[in-house]
Amino acid sequence: MPHLRLELPEEWAREEWAHKLLDHLVETVAAMRMGDPPVPLINKINLKHAIIPAHYAHVAGDPNKRFIHVTLAAGNDTPGRTAEVRSGAAVKLGNEIDAFLANYPSIAAVVASATVWVQDIDRDRGYTTTAERKKAREQK
Repeated sequence: MPHLRLELPEEWAREEWAHKLLDHLVETVAAMRMGDPPVPLINKINLKHAIIPAHYAHVAGDPNKRFIHVTLAAGNDTPGRTAEVRSGAAVKLGNEIDAFLANYPSIAAVVASATVWVQDIDRDRGYTTTAERKKAREQK
């Protein structure tokens, strides 16, 4: 299942704008298409998403500078979800964050870094799900 995680300083985690940003990013990801014919980058019905508060979160040791980090773990290795597609999705999400923060100048003024990482889950590197473990137990 795909995951969308919004990491930001814990003092912002309960702020209304942070919730709105996460909701906006969920809708942005759900609208993304890839390939020919266009297929969804992810299926929204499976998307798990959360705000992850970061404790003592600064940039370059400066307590006046903050960061926002978004990770989209796109789910299974899906045909068409190439490195180029993932890179494009990261740029799109980053641009959406920048545009969103423009509506909150007091927050934008202290965000020194807003980064996005879009990854595919590589099942050969130890990724496991509840459904897979349950299926394996049932087959024994």
